[in-house]
Amino acid sequence: MSILQRRIVLLSALFLLIVGSIGCTRKPPIAKPSASEQKTAAQKADDSLTFNDFTLEGVDAQGKLLWVVNAKQVTYSKDKKLASVNLPKAEWYYQGKLVFQIEAKRGEVHENGKKITFKEKVIATDLRDKTVVSGDSVEWLPQKETLIVRGNIQGKNDEGEVTAQEARLFREKRRMELQGEVMMKSKKPPLQIATDRLVWEVEKKRAIAEEAVQIDRYEGEGEAMKLTDRAVADRAQVDLEQEITTLQPNAQLTVNDPPIQVTSNELVWDLKAQTVNSQVPVRVFHSKEQVKMTGNQGWINLTSQQFQLSNGIEALAKGDRAQLIADRLTWNIPEQAFVAEGNVIYRQVEPAFNLTGPKAEGKLEAQTFVISGGRVVTEIIP
Repeated sequence: MSILQRRIVLLSALFLLIVGSIGCTRKPPIAKPSASEQKTAAQKADDSLTFNDFTLEGVDAQGKLLWVVNAKQVTYSKDKKLASVNLPKAEWYYQGKLVFQIEAKRGEVHENGKKITFKEKVIATDLRDKTVVSGDSVEWLPQKETLIVRGNIQGKNDEGEVTAQEARLFREKRRMELQGEVMMKSKKPPLQIATDRLVWEVEKKRAIAEEAVQIDRYEGEGEAMKLTDRAVADRAQVDLEQEITTLQPNAQLTVNDPPIQVTSNELVWDLKAQTVNSQVPVRVFHSKEQVKMTGNQGWINLTSQQFQLSNGIEALAKGDRAQLIADRLTWNIPEQAFVAEGNVIYRQVEPAFNLTGPKAEGKLEAQTFVISGGRVVTEIIP
């Protein structure tokens, strides 16, 4: 065999060997991801809805900035209708001006700001009057201009402080509606107001109790502070600037000095002037002297301790053993003296007699007096 023939045989054998090896080689299968790898991929997809140091904003119908929520972290739900926020700091605007700031530990923004809720260590601050309200949670309705704080409410500003179970704050009206074991302490006048529903009109410096209310007035500070007067009524309105309290109906004011109790369906208590007046039937009871007086109108000066009653006066003393009826009556408590005018009638049980005349002066509890001013009639009852 020639050299050329040998080379052709070798090349043919090599070719057959290569073709055979290729035909016997199989393609390796494609590897499927494991369960843990699939979970990691899903987490990466969810992470795309979480943002750090993120800001959410909302505008009003005119396109003006309405609210802003800055958060350390924001996580959107898959449908993007709910955003969960951590360490949110929110801002609420009115006519382009920042009026409220709100802070909390966590919260949620619903449907692009139709409702915003915050929880844990919630603090809301009205920047216009520095009113600060804290609580357990907040429901914020930007479009309805309402901020509802719930649970362990504590509010304060320069006028005083308040506690309650729920507080509603309004952006434009600048008022606070409180309910649930409400207790308000005003600095001037020094009052404590207890009720179950209270409206605090911060801008107008007025507090309105819409249900049964007890108002305590104090004097002194610290350990020297003492209760001097207490008022109760079905409703009350306190003008914190003018220091005037209006109580109605079923109003009752109890004063320590002098020891009197004033009852009427309407009492106007001027704390600065220390006067009480009523334009409807009023009753005054002096607990120490056991003297009761009634009239259709009345005025009391708590400083000078003088009473003036008019229109249908009746005064009773010593367990109703002495009775005085007149059109007008002035009673000076320090001097224990009275002046009665107009159709005066005096009746006494022991000794039993009646006196009538235009005017009477004297001391009712001592049953000593003088009737004068015109025709006087004495009737002795055997």
